[in-house]
Amino acid sequence: MGPSPDQLAELARRHGAKVERSFVLPDGEPAWLLALPSHTAKVALLNDLAELDSFSPLVRRYAERIAAGARTRTEQVIRLHAHVRDHVVHTDEPIETFSPPLWVLTSRIGDCDDTARALCALLGALGFRTRVATLGDPPKHAACQVELDGAWHWLETTVAAHPGEHPLDAARRLGVKTRRDLR
Repeated sequence: MGPSPDQLAELARRHGAKVERSFVLPDGEPAWLLALPSHTAKVALLNDLAELDSFSPLVRRYAERIAAGARTRTEQVIRLHAHVRDHVVHTDEPIETFSPPLWVLTSRIGDCDDTARALCALLGALGFRTRVATLGDPPKHAACQVELDGAWHWLETTVAAHPGEHPLDAARRLGVKTRRDLR
């Protein structure tokens, strides 16, 4: 469901990552433990993974099924955002893991970077320009952004955020406590 070993090796090399260990998950899928040189490299890798995921025919079919019936591009964004936000339960990870979108969407669990990557991949599969954006320095939170009409719009998926609402604004509106280093 994720990148092939050759694709991951190329992405790791491109971002200065070192493959520390490879292993097989209980479902038979391969996984790798990577050491990345910086947070910037992690975010760049995450964006490259989302772009690669967007070319998957399975991701495209998933996106088309969720967006079916949408009359406008904006409505497609709203439907995909709502689906990821409302169907994937936010979970913390003891060890940072970048999980493939279809795994996140079918298991219905993931942390902020997993849901951001999944939403970016779904939107990318329908031809939208997306990116994983972060909050904090070093990054403490990730969310998807989509470009519409020449402007970038937040698509926060870990809380009940409205499309376009900044993650911190959504947290304040919902009374969710945030880390001081994100403000």
